[in-house]
Amino acid sequence: MPVRCRTILGILLICIIGAHTLVDYDSDSGRRFLIWALCIGATNPEKCVETEFYGQLILATFEADCSDLIFGGTCRVVIDVDDGYTLLGITFKAESKIESTTSTLLNQQALTNFGTYGQVQTDFLTAFGRLWNNGLGAYMRQLWTEYCDLYISFSGYSMGACLAQMAAVRFQEEKWWPADQMFYFGYGSPRCGNEDFAYYVDTSLADKFNIVWFNDQIPEFPTSTCTFGSPAALGQCTNGYFSCCTTIQYTSWSSVALNTYSTCTSNTCPVSTPTASDHYTYFETTAADVNSLTCTDTKKFP
Repeated sequence: MPVRCRTILGILLICIIGAHTLVDYDSDSGRRFLIWALCIGATNPEKCVETEFYGQLILATFEADCSDLIFGGTCRVVIDVDDGYTLLGITFKAESKIESTTSTLLNQQALTNFGTYGQVQTDFLTAFGRLWNNGLGAYMRQLWTEYCDLYISFSGYSMGACLAQMAAVRFQEEKWWPADQMFYFGYGSPRCGNEDFAYYVDTSLADKFNIVWFNDQIPEFPTSTCTFGSPAALGQCTNGYFSCCTTIQYTSWSSVALNTYSTCTSNTCPVSTPTASDHYTYFETTAADVNSLTCTDTKKFP
């Protein structure tokens, strides 16, 4: 590791020792990361970043053909950095035709080993492996040697959120950025793996938030026989799906007035009346914003 990286990292860790959190959740940051995920999935992500997030710099983009998988199209991950070079973002594109994501589709998935870090959905493992081998792994190894002092955000929408969780765990396996420097924002994430995997996600990140929009029921699938109500633990429900992270569930929203949400530290907030459209209308966006966003010189998300 270069001396520069080791020295700055030491200073950084001294600054955050004793802190209970790296980031706190609020609706402004929640909406910002959601819009960013939409931009990453756009037909022209560079233009979206230029228009919606002036000052952000895309460092690299990696793609893979996932049309044969549950994703139904291109898988993509984008690495960016802010203009102050303090935060690296790792953001994964959502699946194609997000309105076609259903409980039936998710329940067809089987669990498979994610190395020694629990189990994940089979198609998620395949998609992540393709992106990693298409350059993501080598590129992040290079960035680690140059920018180990930076903070890291992982984010993604729907199935993209599962890939973001897998990336966080893989970073810890590689012994790159420590958990104290990393956080996660996921939107409408299904259950990505078993309880062991959820445990490793939770312990790989300083702060981790799964955001649920009103009665979006996708986060409750695939169905599971696990017992919920407490954080993930190793060796408990190894054959069933489990949820990681702190769940933020919105109960009201206004872009100009007070909005409210509940915080569920027990990994899940059961919905009362499942509403399919809530899965693709986060923060008053649309399915078209997820599937086929094309940005222009005019800001779309003020």
